[in-house]
Amino acid sequence: MAVQAKGPQTGAWSKTPDLPEGHVAHTATLLLDGRVLIAGGSDVRGVATSTCELFDPKANRWIHTTSLNEARAGQAATLLANGDVLISGGETGLGIYPIGPLAGAEIYHPASNRWTPAAPMHMPRRMHTAVALRDGRVLVVGGTLAPGSPLAATQLAEAEVYDPGRDAWSMVGTGLPPVIQQAATLMTNGTVVATGGSTDMGFATASAEVFDPATNRWQPTTWPMATARYGHTATLLPDGKVLLVGGYSTEPQTVGGFVYPNPQLLRTSETFDLRGNTGVRVGYSMIPRLEHTATLLRNGLVLVVGSAYASDADSQLFDPGTADWVSSGLRMDRYLHSATLLADGRVLIAGGYGVGSPTTAWIYSPVSVTTASSTNPLLPIAVVLLLLVLTTAGLAAASGRLRRRRPGAVREPESEWIDS
Repeated sequence: MAVQAKGPQTGAWSKTPDLPEGHVAHTATLLLDGRVLIAGGSDVRGVATSTCELFDPKANRWIHTTSLNEARAGQAATLLANGDVLISGGETGLGIYPIGPLAGAEIYHPASNRWTPAAPMHMPRRMHTAVALRDGRVLVVGGTLAPGSPLAATQLAEAEVYDPGRDAWSMVGTGLPPVIQQAATLMTNGTVVATGGSTDMGFATASAEVFDPATNRWQPTTWPMATARYGHTATLLPDGKVLLVGGYSTEPQTVGGFVYPNPQLLRTSETFDLRGNTGVRVGYSMIPRLEHTATLLRNGLVLVVGSAYASDADSQLFDPGTADWVSSGLRMDRYLHSATLLADGRVLIAGGYGVGSPTTAWIYSPVSVTTASSTNPLLPIAVVLLLLVLTTAGLAAASGRLRRRRPGAVREPESEWIDS
């Protein structure tokens, strides 16, 4: 497996074997045994598929597994507390008409390698967000409507919670504004924050709301985001802040006396802190990002990969400590793919649209914090200066005496050093 790109601070990219089947707008879930389940999506023609594969990182190989009961693309997947995987919603195709929205759900059981039907959601939805709550339930938020759907966006704005113990869905939209395509993030205190979204008229919003699982209610935050957006990613950082990347913003445009939204792809990113009720813009990515992925690495950096409408998207790393964006060393024409943090800290990038990408997969191996420190470009200079100081201090003196620390001795002023 040849390394394709590598840098002292950026880690390394390597190619993995191709997937047995192409997948676009699919789901990828890390199982408790370390394997990755790829489920559904569509092929390059836009036809939804029920095909599923398992990737074994230790063996570096793909194998076919049991197919979904219903072909679907744009669905959500959630790892349940017992190790099973919940698949919810989606649609019957991407760009192939007629497209039917799906409210159905099903559960994958790794132990028996089979799928069983689950209770359907109250509302059909696609490209939504599903968050596993700490109490074992699953919160589903937002998404988009399938083209030609008779439902209004205000109806889809209702959030739902799935209870695996009862195999039942409950509506929990009280306090949630009527928007779709917002992002939802599980916070360190167990609440969920929903950011941004698009109104019925298609205008981006800058609002954020917090869901409390204890009360099943939403509460607005007291501050707006720095930039109104929808279709973005929202990643929880180690310091408790949330990083928002890309998506669409909108500018009002008047045509014939009517005001329409004029969508603008965003290069901006921002972090916000619920504890301080603050939102801060933290720079620009190299290209506008849409239908990309953002993955928090174990070294604290965030890996951002892909973008629609960018034929040569450079994958990037965001450093929360410095608010800097740097290239990760690989340009990747890819979107509607998946990015999965593996048990060993590497990241699996699989499928998606792009040149040859529905069946291709890559592995990103990040540098650790220790490795990153040891590869500091100033380190060789520091070593040279240290040697110069030691030499000047008398290592080359004619006394020939060398003082050393006694092995195993506790550092004490009166007995720390002995003569050689």
